[in-house]
Amino acid sequence: MYSYLFLAFFAGGTDTYVLFNRLVHGYKMRDSEHKPTTSRHHSIRFDVKESLLHWALERSGKSPDELSNRQHMRKIDDWLAGTVKPTRPQLEAFAEATYTPFGYLLLSEPPHKQPSTIPHFRTMEDTKSLKRSINLEDAIKITQRRQEWVRDYLLESGASPLEFVGSSKIDDDPIDVANKIRAELGLAQDWTAKYRQWNSAQKYLQEQIEESRIFLSVSNMVQHNPRRLLNSEEFRGFVLVDDYAPFVFVNSNDIGGAQMFTLAHELAHVWLGESASFDLHRLASHPDIQLELTCNRIAAEFLVPSKELLMHWSRFAERPNPYAAISGHFKVSKIVAARRALDTKCILQNEFDTFYDEYMQQVRNKQQELKRQQKLKREQGEKNGPSFYVTAPLRISRRFMQTVCTAVGENKLLYREAYSLTGLQSETFDVIKDNVESIRR
Repeated sequence: MYSYLFLAFFAGGTDTYVLFNRLVHGYKMRDSEHKPTTSRHHSIRFDVKESLLHWALERSGKSPDELSNRQHMRKIDDWLAGTVKPTRPQLEAFAEATYTPFGYLLLSEPPHKQPSTIPHFRTMEDTKSLKRSINLEDAIKITQRRQEWVRDYLLESGASPLEFVGSSKIDDDPIDVANKIRAELGLAQDWTAKYRQWNSAQKYLQEQIEESRIFLSVSNMVQHNPRRLLNSEEFRGFVLVDDYAPFVFVNSNDIGGAQMFTLAHELAHVWLGESASFDLHRLASHPDIQLELTCNRIAAEFLVPSKELLMHWSRFAERPNPYAAISGHFKVSKIVAARRALDTKCILQNEFDTFYDEYMQQVRNKQQELKRQQKLKREQGEKNGPSFYVTAPLRISRRFMQTVCTAVGENKLLYREAYSLTGLQSETFDVIKDNVESIRR
């Protein structure tokens, strides 16, 4: 109960006496139609403002119809109309379903919370949802909190600022910026040549990014909640620029091949010193925002240098599948290869669009088949994919997890704060901490 009260105070400082009475005594319906006839005690109900219920629904992007068939929420239309008030279990279920802190629902009016200040670049024609979803907002806020802590920790530890952050300008030559990024990450011009597959090259790139003190999260959900999956149609990534602790976030719900381009695009944002979230629809093949256009050009040069692509294009074009040939040569996915052929005017926009649509349909078919197989495995009691202990550090950021473990070992961070920062429970945190320390040894 006291945790609910604290949450409500945190949400905006509502009168203590009113909140306490609502929490302890709830709201007893006066309308005899809703009084229980077979129980000795009336149901305790909360006098929740209808405006707060509507606010929570709008904020979560959910409709009453989506929730009405869930347990405890069959009367949601009556709550919204003000004819019936919810019980505590019902209100708790509603709070959980709409990702709303319980205390917020006890306020007299919706809290005035500011959205994330970083710009959100959309390239899709349907701009209906220019406003970020609650899942994206929460993913950004969780990352911002981690960034604030690790920046303070690094400053206290005597770390120096990263000189490459914001070291380039929007009108710099994309080739020069791409070369600077490679040099900082310790990558040769032909760094992908030693890898047989593009996904191996991508894994190595991720490792080099974190070696350079750029914190990288690759996740498809908010925190560790599989019921709050991130929508790749809304965003493919975001970057929070900071001269001590830049954070890059890649939405792993996006197709694997496109994630390499997202990574390179986010690195460009770091070098230009500009935070943003973005969708990169069709790999942003025709953006109309100068910053995004520049980041795309830098990313493209970083992955597939135009000079080398043009040098080999005639040979690639003779192949039955030129994009597969580019993919094999540069160790990028076929979709990035097609995007690069478009950049260098080796193909036309309509050729890229046709390939993109066909490629995405193939990906959707594979994803559906994978889901079918995973469902079958679950029904047969088999495990799907790597364990939580393997995936959690990548979702959090391996470097961030290592930094938290170091701070705990130095007695500069309490365990309960470490649990909060990482979103892990005590036992899980201890196992991952032991894994991190064993890797160091």
